[in-house]
Amino acid sequence: MDRSRKANRERNEVTLQHRSRKEALRIERLVEEKLAELQASMEQLRQTPEGMAELERRTKVFGECKRIEDETPGQFYDKLRRWLERGIPQTKSPLHPPRQVGG
Repeated sequence: MDRSRKANRERNEVTLQHRSRKEALRIERLVEEKLAELQASMEQLRQTPEGMAELERRTKVFGECKRIEDETPGQFYDKLRRWLERGIPQTKSPLHPPRQVGG
């Protein structure tokens, strides 16, 4: 094998790895920004009675959505986004309202 071809291929590989690390850092920063935006949106929800009620319903149905110690920003962002987007099942209302017993 031609040594210069091998050296060129190795240099290209190093360049790709460097570019990949740089790209990974860019993506990580983007995910952190999206997570901050999502958390800010949740904070805005907490400022309204309707938003607070929505968050309380979600907590009651799905449990709290807290960040685990070893969780990456990307993993937590995905979990939090799914928690917020997930549909809450409708509660069944009774066919007839309960009768008032005199008293």
